[in-house]
Amino acid sequence: MNILLVAINSKYIHSNPAVFSLKACTGAYQPYVSIAEFTINQPAAFLIREIYQRQPAVIAFSCYIWNRTMIGQIIPDLQKILPGTDIWAGGPEVSYCAMETVQQWHLRGVLAGPGEGTFCRLVSAYVDGTASQLPAVMDGSHIPKPAFNEIPFWYPDLLKPDSPSDFEHRILYYESSRGCPFSCSYCLSSIDKAVEFRDTARVCQELDFFLQHKVRQVKFIDRTFNCKKGHALPILQYIASHDNGVTNFHFEMAADLLDEDYFAVFKKLRPGAVQLEIGIQSTCPETIDEIDRQMDIDKTMAVIRRLAALQNIHVHVDLIAGLPFENLPTFQRSFEDVYALRPHQLQLGFLKVLKGSPMETRAPLYRLVYSSLPPYEVLATKWLSYDDVCRLKQIEEMVEVYYNSGQFVHTLSYLCHYFDSPYAMYESLADWYEKHRLTSIQPSRIRRYEILLEFGMAHITAASRTADLRTGNAALAGLPEYGNAALAGLCRPGNTVIQAHAALTEYLIYDLYLREHMKNRPAFAPPQERWKGAIYNLLHQEAQTHAIFPELAGCNYRELTKAIHTEVFLHLFGHPAAVLFSYKKRDPLTNNGTAFIIHGFTP
Repeated sequence: MNILLVAINSKYIHSNPAVFSLKACTGAYQPYVSIAEFTINQPAAFLIREIYQRQPAVIAFSCYIWNRTMIGQIIPDLQKILPGTDIWAGGPEVSYCAMETVQQWHLRGVLAGPGEGTFCRLVSAYVDGTASQLPAVMDGSHIPKPAFNEIPFWYPDLLKPDSPSDFEHRILYYESSRGCPFSCSYCLSSIDKAVEFRDTARVCQELDFFLQHKVRQVKFIDRTFNCKKGHALPILQYIASHDNGVTNFHFEMAADLLDEDYFAVFKKLRPGAVQLEIGIQSTCPETIDEIDRQMDIDKTMAVIRRLAALQNIHVHVDLIAGLPFENLPTFQRSFEDVYALRPHQLQLGFLKVLKGSPMETRAPLYRLVYSSLPPYEVLATKWLSYDDVCRLKQIEEMVEVYYNSGQFVHTLSYLCHYFDSPYAMYESLADWYEKHRLTSIQPSRIRRYEILLEFGMAHITAASRTADLRTGNAALAGLPEYGNAALAGLCRPGNTVIQAHAALTEYLIYDLYLREHMKNRPAFAPPQERWKGAIYNLLHQEAQTHAIFPELAGCNYRELTKAIHTEVFLHLFGHPAAVLFSYKKRDPLTNNGTAFIIHGFTP
């Protein structure tokens, strides 16, 4: 008897904790259960062939919004080539339309709701020969299931040589609590407010497994990890005191629940040991009230600023477009509010109307129109037209490419002073992509730098024709890596268009070499021939003393020239300065290399 659990993930680096948990809960029946993991990026024909070759007697698909379409595509062909195989489905994507899914896909049945108890019953029925008695819809809420704290830890078996998956370079998911006490109307967790917690001592013991194996990233899938301080704080304290220098732990947290006890732990963390995802969703009070979200927005903003000041925690902040009472102007305000916090990542997401969620019930009230296909994203609302949604989609792409990549930090800060707001800058950049037909292609990394330079120069030139160049809406922020004071005023009155273009170019070059160890010099970088002698002398001295980069002490002059890059800037600091970029040590929060500035550099 071969019962095959099939997971189809959105990316290779992702794993599916559900299928491993389900297998772990089958106890003595585990030998009858096998697991197959795929991704939605693989051809349907490949999945069909791989599943067929395993000759399963039963197939059980783990269904989510990202894989429902592909599962629907491959089931008909599987039924043709495996006519004697029973096919089941489970997961949030089918739990709230179970009988409809059974009929649509001609399934043997659906496992609705919590899966550990129902799947164990399903497996035992097939092994014991009583599967014909199983109903078409097995409701997990009515079937005894193991207490959440008793669900076995399934990872030890997954790192054995015969493991069904290679987890060395993948994200491992972990669950220390299940459920959420909050009632956000767009979330399925709002349906059942019951929260179960895994015993803290057991959690810490299981985290030891990740720490000992030096897993790169462990992502907690708890809906709100810090909803119970007595549970969350000891776990964070354990992570801080048992850091292995490698593993990163990701948590979704409510910022307004963080207090001094949490910050006492945060201050001790190695940079990069923890990253936090904080859902703000909107800063419009009417919207927050309407979606039943409990959040102190002022405290949330203050906490995020305080987290940023620590400079050791990667902060990811979410916004959702398409929520009730939010139109373009109010969403723009939400964007500006969050952008001002300068999170490492700003995810501009779009409302997904999930099956079974309160938002689905309220959709007619909001004149909420959404796609019939997964992931059921908003198309229009009473407050946002479809044109508005398309506009925000374009801006989302620009934010993802230029802000969230972290590759253009200083260039964007400089360019922003020539716009009324950051939102206006990304909107204008989206127009540039549309005008030059760049939206349908995927530019290379270096081409993205070139596009930003072309866009910035064109905007600065156009602005100079109608008014003086901006004198800066605020003081230019200095290069944050070194904490130096605000840079020389590159936007000061009297600057010419040529000077502004030169400054923009140098910002871009600085960003480029801070992140990329380029072998070939970019076409937009000015020649450095006049500085060759001075750079030669500088590197020879460094090869002898290693005073700037002691971590490269084993490198001679020739090796040093390959390990670092030296660039001379004429405008960036108000005077000629050489910057040495090293890539031996990278910032764990930004992935940037290390740079050292030599002011007053002369040929």
